[in-house]
Amino acid sequence: MRKLKVKLWTNQYVIIISLTLVMFASFYMLTAGFPLFIATINGNPAIAGTMTTTLMLASLITRFFASVLIQKVNMKWLLVISLLYFMGTIGLTFVSQSIGFLIFIRALQGIGFSMLTILVVTISSNIVPKSRLGEGIVYFAMSMSVGTTLGPLIAISYLAHYSFRSMMILSLGLMSFSFVCSLFTKNTATKETENPKATTHKPFYKYMFDKRVLLPSILVALNYMAIAGTVNFMGAFGKEINVGGRISQFFIAQGIAMIIVRAFSGKIFDRFGHRILIIPGAISGAAGLILLGFSTRMWMVLVSGVLFGIAYAIIQPIIQAWALTLVPAETKATANSMLLIFIDSGLAIGSVALGFLAKNVGYGMTFSFSAGFMIIILLLYLIGSKKTVTSGAKTEKLPRAKFKLTYGRNKP
Repeated sequence: MRKLKVKLWTNQYVIIISLTLVMFASFYMLTAGFPLFIATINGNPAIAGTMTTTLMLASLITRFFASVLIQKVNMKWLLVISLLYFMGTIGLTFVSQSIGFLIFIRALQGIGFSMLTILVVTISSNIVPKSRLGEGIVYFAMSMSVGTTLGPLIAISYLAHYSFRSMMILSLGLMSFSFVCSLFTKNTATKETENPKATTHKPFYKYMFDKRVLLPSILVALNYMAIAGTVNFMGAFGKEINVGGRISQFFIAQGIAMIIVRAFSGKIFDRFGHRILIIPGAISGAAGLILLGFSTRMWMVLVSGVLFGIAYAIIQPIIQAWALTLVPAETKATANSMLLIFIDSGLAIGSVALGFLAKNVGYGMTFSFSAGFMIIILLLYLIGSKKTVTSGAKTEKLPRAKFKLTYGRNKP
């Protein structure tokens, strides 16, 4: 009997996608804008680095406790309050623009944005129907990627003509839009009272760690260690191979490939599972980084951008969707929190480690060596994914024939 396709683009899904895209654009306007402003008033790049480090540390520490809070408090009102809090931190920039005070504001913003990212990721994963989980997660990830791309573009273009203070007003306006959207969201939390046996006397660490999601978390960390290289060293690599600012076309090629692949990768996940996507994604990422490392002409840079864009489009959202199938609904917040913690850690470790490597072997060889992260992803996935079992397969008692059909579809 033919099943009706469950609706994905509900009002709640559209609201959370719109809220997230604009929120990320606003946040990354600040992320790009603060260093530019600091450069005009101080000229010391180390100060801008300190601000970024402060933000990341505050964000990382908050993530350990955010998953606990999310499972105890109404998620809608926590989202509303968190957005109000973040708007307040933007407002504080009008009080004083001294270096010390701005660093303090970035720490406050790290706390707020950490809470907001876990909230929107968890709310979106709760809204998406199980039968269209991959498609829903991929489209949601695309909204974050678009916001992350638009933010710096707006900030750099805006600050070339207008003041930092007026950019704060623009950023506050965008965040206000997200705040209005949050008022129309619904609480999507799975109530603990629905499953009292699973939550009674639950140890504190259980809210922050779930071993079922450890392998996917390690894989996304390795992925972001590789991404850290392209984010931090692409400009310097352009000078190294004498193409200058044209090296930015790598990101255009990566973005086009990402949008095209994400348009259908979620549907493939829902129909055939994650194995058919993650394996070629990791191979494509490794090939792209190796080619980038040996690039001497722009066509090689563009091809490597496309290959790495395929990996960028697949690995993080598909692994996230896979991770959410490994846990019951009431622990999705914990799973999302773990993934975000490992993403932050991967970016931080990758930036430092590849920075030391680049100092000794050059930027080109650093990119080629960072392909090793993709190879490790592939090997760990091939070995470890066979031992993982989806939450549904583990808990549901199905008739033998039906079990075979379900298992065949979810099998990595």
